[in-house]
Amino acid sequence: MRTTHTQLAGYDSVTCAKKRTQKQMILDLFYSPFLTLTRQEISDRTNMRLSSVCGRIRELLDDEALKVRGEQKCAATGVMNETIGLPAEVKA
Repeated sequence: MRTTHTQLAGYDSVTCAKKRTQKQMILDLFYSPFLTLTRQEISDRTNMRLSSVCGRIRELLDDEALKVRGEQKCAATGVMNETIGLPAEVKA
């Protein structure tokens, strides 16, 4: 099945709107500059698929809206996971 340019444009506009909404949902979790969460914790709190969370986190890291703030050991697997948070304020 072939798609038309109109169908692709419609899909792209919905996809972009959905990405913006997902990014805002993630940003809304970080109400404090001291709060850090793993990608799995973000997925659990937003009810978003982990793959979607990972994609939106990558975009937010690239935009410098969020920053990798450390690591935390997963209680279930023992694997170290990055913790994500708001960028720390730089004091002069």
